Amino acid sequence: MLHQSMPDTDRISQSDSAGKDLSGKRLNGSRDLSLDFLKGVSIVMVIFFHNLQLNPDSALDNLFMICGNIAIPVFFLVSGALFFTRPFAWNRHIRHIAGFYLGMAAWKAVYLVIYSFLGIPFPVSKRELLSYLFFFGTINGIATGHLWFIAAMMTVLLIAPVLKNCMEQDRKLAVYLMVICFIFNQLLADLNLLDATLARLIGKDAWGGIPAFGEINPLSFRHSNYILYYMLGAFLREQRAKKEIPLKVSGTMMIMGITGLVLIKYLQSGTFLWRGIHLSSGSYWSSTILAASGAFLLAARLPINRSKWMKGFSQTVGTATLGIFYLHMPLIHILTPVLFVKLTAYNGWLLNLMESLLIAAISCILVLGGRKLSAQIVR
Repeated sequence: MLHQSMPDTDRISQSDSAGKDLSGKRLNGSRDLSLDFLKGVSIVMVIFFHNLQLNPDSALDNLFMICGNIAIPVFFLVSGALFFTRPFAWNRHIRHIAGFYLGMAAWKAVYLVIYSFLGIPFPVSKRELLSYLFFFGTINGIATGHLWFIAAMMTVLLIAPVLKNCMEQDRKLAVYLMVICFIFNQLLADLNLLDATLARLIGKDAWGGIPAFGEINPLSFRHSNYILYYMLGAFLREQRAKKEIPLKVSGTMMIMGITGLVLIKYLQSGTFLWRGIHLSSGSYWSSTILAASGAFLLAARLPINRSKWMKGFSQTVGTATLGIFYLHMPLIHILTPVLFVKLTAYNGWLLNLMESLLIAAISCILVLGGRKLSAQIVR
C-alpha cells in the first residue's frame, strides 16, 4: 500500500512488484524526469495548499495559495500525456481502475485506524463503515475531503478508452470534445464572472442568465472539467516533442495564467491579500489552463539530468506522489498539535513551504520503505 505514488504516467508496466505513481502506473523502464519533477513540485504544492500555516495579511502568501490551484490540473495533464502516448491494453486499463478504487478503500481503512488511535470514535454502524470504505462516504473527524481527486481520476479513466480512440481515429472529434468541455466549464465560468464584474461597475444586478447554458451540457457529470486537462496533456506533449513552442511563449503562458488567477481572486474577494480566502473553483478558469500548460511546457526545458538535486527530487518525490497524497493529511493532523502549532508566530509562505517539504520527506521515507518491503515479500 505504501509503495503507491500519484498518476504516473511515464512508462509501460513491466512488473507487478514495482512501485506505482499517483496515476498508479508502474515505475519500470525509462522515465521522462521532467514530468516526475513537475509532479513532485505539484504534490508539494498540494500539501502547501492543505497545511495553511500562512500570514493572512500577506500578498505573497496569497500568490502561493493561488499557485496551489494549478497542481491538480498539472497531474491530469501529465497523466493524460502518458496515457495517450503509450500502447493500450484492456486488461491493464481495467486493473488500473480497480487498483485505484481498491487502493482508495485500503487507504481509507488505514485512515480509520490512524484517526481512531488519535481519538476519533470508531463507527459502530456497519452501514456507515461500508459507506465510508466502499461508497465514497465520510466519517466526521476523518479528513477525506481531498479524496475527491481519486473519484475525479476514476471518472476520467472510465471514459479514457473512448477518448483514446478519438485521439487515434479522429482528431477533429477529439478537439470537438475538448471544445465542449471548455465551453461548459472554463468559458461559462469566465463569462459568469465577467457578467458579475460588469454589473458591479455599472451599479446594476448581474444578468445571471449565463449559467443556464449548463442545462444543455452533454458532459454534465461532476468531473468533466478534467477531461479537457487529460486530453490537453497529449497535445502539449506532442508540442514538447516537436519543440515548436518557444521558451518565451511557455513562460508568458504561465505568467499570464497566474496573473489572471490573482485578478479573479481579487474580483471574488476584493483583496490581494490571503485573508484565509480560497480562490473559488480553482480549476474552472481559462487562466488555470494557461498557467498549468505553461508549467507543463517549461518543465521540459529544465536541466534535470545535469542537476543532482533536481534529478534526486524527481526520482524520489516525483515517483511517490500517490503515496504522499494519501499520507499528507494524516501527517498534517498529527504534526500540527505537536509541532506546527508551536511555530505559529512565524506563520507565512516560507514556514508553510518548509513544513510541506517535511511532510513530503516523511511520506517519501514511508513510501520507499513500503516499496522495499513489498519487493522482499514478492521475492
